[in-house]
Amino acid sequence: MSKGFKAHPDNLAKAAKEAHGHAERVERHSSNLDGKTRGRLLGKGKFGMIVEKAIRPIIDSMITDMSKAMARGHRSIGHGLDITRKNIDDAEKAIRKDLRRHQDDRDAIQLKLGQRVLGEDDLRDKHRKRVVERVDGLRRQGHGPQRHLDPTDDMLKDRLGKPIAVRDGSGNHLRDSDGNLRYNHQDGYIQTNEKIDPAHGPDAKERLQGGDLYMDAENPSRRHKCDVFSTGFNRDQDDAFMHADLHGRSQLDHSNQDRQFIRFQPEGAWGPGEHHERFRGFYIDPNNPVDGATKGINYKPVNFQGAGILAIYDPDGRGGHKLVTMYPEPKRDRNI
Repeated sequence: MSKGFKAHPDNLAKAAKEAHGHAERVERHSSNLDGKTRGRLLGKGKFGMIVEKAIRPIIDSMITDMSKAMARGHRSIGHGLDITRKNIDDAEKAIRKDLRRHQDDRDAIQLKLGQRVLGEDDLRDKHRKRVVERVDGLRRQGHGPQRHLDPTDDMLKDRLGKPIAVRDGSGNHLRDSDGNLRYNHQDGYIQTNEKIDPAHGPDAKERLQGGDLYMDAENPSRRHKCDVFSTGFNRDQDDAFMHADLHGRSQLDHSNQDRQFIRFQPEGAWGPGEHHERFRGFYIDPNNPVDGATKGINYKPVNFQGAGILAIYDPDGRGGHKLVTMYPEPKRDRNI
């Protein structure tokens, strides 16, 4: 307060009383949040726990300190601000400590002295960068993302190939008793050829000529193979793909240096809930494989209710394992 200025004691007392009452209301409402509401405010997972354990007690302390300072009058407000500043510094130290405890050195958020805690956008950008780097690493290990994450829907359809016609000895396309053209079946599904490997990339039809188009991208000496289902993760599910790989690795027997086939349910990787909408895929309609008028192939979308995930790993020669491929496996009885 400047020299020569003197506020009326009654006005100061009134202002302090009103400020104190407001602080008490804030404190009361904040402490009465139920668990459900607090979960929405703080978020779930380890960062929500960090906020709950490291920040909430300090905020409560700040409210209490300021309430007491204002109750004692204007001369204590400066002292209250000093306490608040110290509490903020304590909160920053607590968050930094919890982040180190919850993350390993590779993924830890590094804060320089005096640097503020990363904001929500910064954390989202950092996580996004981590996902991109992990999925790029999986592309170098095998063909999982190239065949089951990156392809467009048309590329997944092209991977199924073309239905094989049933022909007579003269090469004529045979018809059934109803006059419909016949196609080869096996186990109730259409047999096909001329399958195009999505790992060739989206420009494969323009870049590759003749039979090269139907050869395997990893082994050009053999034709590409595909099951009756061509499946993958939705193209915006690279985060889910990364976490599915991490879960698959957690199931590996590291003493086994042979190829390992790890099957698990989606909720094992992503938690409880329905996850079938994260997947996409197609198969050729067994009852009507080719449209009689347009001669186009009739594709059916795969029903992924109850589907599992298969991840295949090979030893990497350095004591670890590399992901060969990973894709959703639908139930056949739901897709007939």
